[in-house]
Amino acid sequence: MTTSAKREALLGATDIIAYYYGEKTVCPDCTKDLAAPYYLIDSPESFSTEQVLDEAAKTVGINRHDEDSYTSYEFPKVLYPDDLADGEHCFVCARPL
Repeated sequence: MTTSAKREALLGATDIIAYYYGEKTVCPDCTKDLAAPYYLIDSPESFSTEQVLDEAAKTVGINRHDEDSYTSYEFPKVLYPDDLADGEHCFVCARPL
């Protein structure tokens, strides 16, 4: 079984596995750590990555449900298991995804 097949067996097709941020693949934890201070989110440790990004999107007027309306340089885009190739790692912490 390939790594991507194992990953899909553990995750559903709609589970967020990473984000595309500045044309780099970044894990959810690092995405949250990068976004929270940039968008001035208070107490990010008490929120999920998705909650932090929802709040940040509201702050800057980005519609996260329309990913064609912004670039990965403007705001992180969601990546699902099918979006990643085998052996991909987080650009920030190098954790395997």
